[in-house]
Amino acid sequence: MFDNLRDLSEGKKPAEEVVKVSVPTEEYRVPSGSGRFLGMTAGQRLVISMLLFFAVMLLGTMCLLVSQRVLLG
Repeated sequence: MFDNLRDLSEGKKPAEEVVKVSVPTEEYRVPSGSGRFLGMTAGQRLVISMLLFFAVMLLGTMCLLVSQRVLLG
């Protein structure tokens, strides 16, 4: 595997090679996407995130009550 390393290093050095740079003729444009994540609109994502927030808040409160870290009353 390493037998030909010396032979490979005797060739042209990377600095001696000519590097061609292609300049694009058209201006670069960001691909226009639909702006959707998993096929949902912004309003649908908002509702899903609010439901997830309330579910986590409810589960956290229930865990605190069960472990008696917070007492009601």
